[in-house]
Amino acid sequence: MTAASAANATTPPQTGSAARVAVPGATGSAGPVPAHGPAAEPTDLCVVGAGYVGLTAAACFADLGHRVCCLEASPARLELLQRGRIPIVEPGLDHLVARSVEEGRLAFTGDVREAMADASIVFLCVGTPPRPDGTPDLGQLERAAREVVTATTRDLVLVTKSTVPPGTGEALEILCAEVAAPGQRVDVVSNPEFLRESRAVEDFFHPDRIVVGSEDPEAGQRVAALYEPGPPVVLSDRRGAELVKYASNAFLAVKISFANEIAGLCERLGTDAGPVLRGVGLDNRIGSQFLSQGPGYGGSCLPKDLSGLLAVGEAVGYAAPLAAAAEAINERARRSVVEKLEVALGDLAGVRVGVLGLAFKPGTDDTRDSPAVDLVNLLVERGAAVRAQDPLAAPIALPAPRVADPLEAAAGADALVVATAWTDYAALDPATVGEVMARRVVLDAVGVLPADRWRDAGFVVYGVGRGAPTSFHPVVWAPIEWALRSRAEAAGGDGRVVASA
Repeated sequence: MTAASAANATTPPQTGSAARVAVPGATGSAGPVPAHGPAAEPTDLCVVGAGYVGLTAAACFADLGHRVCCLEASPARLELLQRGRIPIVEPGLDHLVARSVEEGRLAFTGDVREAMADASIVFLCVGTPPRPDGTPDLGQLERAAREVVTATTRDLVLVTKSTVPPGTGEALEILCAEVAAPGQRVDVVSNPEFLRESRAVEDFFHPDRIVVGSEDPEAGQRVAALYEPGPPVVLSDRRGAELVKYASNAFLAVKISFANEIAGLCERLGTDAGPVLRGVGLDNRIGSQFLSQGPGYGGSCLPKDLSGLLAVGEAVGYAAPLAAAAEAINERARRSVVEKLEVALGDLAGVRVGVLGLAFKPGTDDTRDSPAVDLVNLLVERGAAVRAQDPLAAPIALPAPRVADPLEAAAGADALVVATAWTDYAALDPATVGEVMARRVVLDAVGVLPADRWRDAGFVVYGVGRGAPTSFHPVVWAPIEWALRSRAEAAGGDGRVVASA
């Protein structure tokens, strides 16, 4: 495997729906992206890896006027790119790639020497997947760095865009020194990515911030200068920049897990988590993003980066109980959806369930660590007969058949579970769905269905963070007991109140 094997080595290129950009149920434009102004100093760049991060970075830097050669190891992916197709679903990205290739600023190759012919700055956008113990596997990064350094004798700036633990920059400099030519200088700079899948192009051109960490201020400034001016630029030492990505995603994971913890409390209290979390999120100090209930977080970043942060803490002898609790709550959120279905249906053995959604969120084909896929697995483990459907998700091994249409997933089912918030599902006609089901039970785990319409069609509707009529808890008696106990404690021996609030 060569340097460009990236995160893409585990995701085969798709030549069908995954190669197009029109995304069902997604918001945001998939049309042409306006051209951006030329870079102040066009630079020759090499981008290693043509996955979500690498392909987006290559196309967007080229659109800014830089000359970019993208190095990709997968022959199938490379052949697709060289034919003008893109192997991932990302709105607007196909237009950027086509425009920059046509104008001669972007090329794709599998030959490391060709990729490095003119490049003085190299962006490493390869995979750093978690091992079973949560520690990141940095093998692809190490191989990529060694290969690009070996392919040239000029001084290089190696930029890690891949998410890496603090200390990786120093390790790469040591490893690269072993293969560098005499007198060749290699500076490693951290420039973490903050791209959201299905919003990657928008996030590149309009980021909240650009983070650059370097031990050499000149190398850091060279990297920062590649971007359009405007967004805040955070300059730090290299370890600090490496930690920013872990810390940001860990905080988002904590926020989602907190919302699900409050949702669980709302269920016990028989109230709706929606207004509760909205009331919390409208506090400007807190904010509403990532503060909604559901089956937990997933995807390629949050789970991996949270486990990476925990592994870093363990490596340096520092406990991170808040991050560990977020991870545990996320696992509970997935299980609780299945447990709620057991409340609705009883023993799930032999029960027929249709699951709508496999991607970890709408607007993408990515199923990595998807809560929806986890739900399918958990349901099958409980003995349920499952059929799953998703309008765009990439092919994935499932212990259940995947069907092409939501009605096919619902046919003969005792219950329907909505596991990904595609707007396609919100537009389903509940009367039509009910006609093909054995029982009219729906569990909307992501809050996308208009619940009243489904109830009017005769469905029993369950959600996350909403009190279920089958779960009774004595919420009234505890406050009464506490009030009476407080009154007794505040009274004298003859019952008179001696203190008041």
